[in-house]
Amino acid sequence: MNKVLFIFLLFVSVYSEEFRVTFVNPGKQGEIFWDQVCDFMKAAAEDLDIDLEILYSERDHLRMIELAAEVCKRQNKPSYLIIVNEKQAAGKMLQHAKKYNVKTFLLLNILTKEQKKVHSTPRKKYSHWIGSLRPDNEKAGFDIAKSLCVRATKIIDGKIDAIGVAGDYVTPASMRRILGLKRLMKRYPQIKLKQVIHSHWQQRKAYRQLKGLLRRYPKTKIIWTANDPMALGAIQAAKEQGLKPGRNIFVGGLNWSKEALEKIVTGDLITSVGGHFMAGGWALVMLRDYHEGRDFAKIGLQQLVYMGTIDRSNVKKYLFYFGDQNWNKINFRKFLRKKPQQKYQFTIQKLFKVVRENKDKFE
Repeated sequence: MNKVLFIFLLFVSVYSEEFRVTFVNPGKQGEIFWDQVCDFMKAAAEDLDIDLEILYSERDHLRMIELAAEVCKRQNKPSYLIIVNEKQAAGKMLQHAKKYNVKTFLLLNILTKEQKKVHSTPRKKYSHWIGSLRPDNEKAGFDIAKSLCVRATKIIDGKIDAIGVAGDYVTPASMRRILGLKRLMKRYPQIKLKQVIHSHWQQRKAYRQLKGLLRRYPKTKIIWTANDPMALGAIQAAKEQGLKPGRNIFVGGLNWSKEALEKIVTGDLITSVGGHFMAGGWALVMLRDYHEGRDFAKIGLQQLVYMGTIDRSNVKKYLFYFGDQNWNKINFRKFLRKKPQQKYQFTIQKLFKVVRENKDKFE
C-alpha cells in the first residue's frame, strides 16, 4: 500500500472512531470557577472533535460518586471519564471505573498521601486510571503571598500582621495552598500570620468572618485568600472598616475571575493567581494525544500545570486577549504533542502566542 495512502487511512480511522468524554463536575451550575472550567473544556472539545458530556454533582460528593457509578454502568460507555478528588471521593470513583473497565483521568484535585497508600498512582493498581493533571497549588499559594509581602514591605516599615483565608479543611487544593502561604512567610520574619480561617470558598462567608477578624487584629495589612470570591469578600470587609485596599491593606486571590481582574485594574486587589480553570481543556488535549497513540507516559503520568500571576503589570494584556472569555479563538490543536519527548506547554505565554497566530478567529 502506498505510504501516503496508509497514513491517510490511519488518520481517517482514528477520527472516525467515536470519541466521547464524560466529566463529572463536583461543582454547581452557576458557580464562577466551575462555569469557567466547563466553558474552556467545551471550546477545547469542539476544536479536538470530542463529544463532551458534563454532569454536575451540585457540590454533593456523594452524588458525584453516584454519577460516576451510573456512567460506568452504562451500556454505551464513554471513551474516557474525567473525575475530581473533591472531598477525597476519587477512590470510590476509581473503583467503579475499574469494575466496569472505563478509562479514567483525574483532574485538579489529585489523591492525598493517605489515599495513595490505598489506591497507588496511575497505571499501577488501576490500569484503567491512565493519568492525572493538577495545578501546582502550593506554588500558587506561595505566589499570592509573595506578591502581597513584596508590596506591603515596600510601603510599610516594621512589623506587619497578616490573615489567611483558606477554602475547606480536606480538599487537597486548599491544603496545599496553605502550605505555600506558610512556606513564603518563613522568608519574612517581620510579618506575623495571626490566623488562618476557612471560608469554604464563599465570598459572603469570608466577608462575615473578616468583619470580626479585622476588629480583633486591627494592625492587619495583608489578607491572603485561596480564591477570588473570598478575596472580594475581604475587600468589602476592609472597606467597611475604613481601610483602603491597595493602599493601606493588601489583598490577593486566585482564579482569574472577571470581577477580580477588574479589581486589579482599579488597584483594590494586588494579584490573582490562576489559569487552573483551564486544566479541563488541557486534560482533553492529553486525552486526544493518548487516543491517537501519543501516550504522555513518556513525559509523566501525573502532569503539573503552573498557574500564572496576573497583576497590574499584565492585567490589561490578558483582558485584551481574553476579557470576553471567548475561548473559541484558541486553536487547541497547537497544544498537541508532536514528538514522544515533547513536553506540554500549558502556559499563559503559549496562550498569547497561539491567539496571535490565530488572528482570523481573534478578529
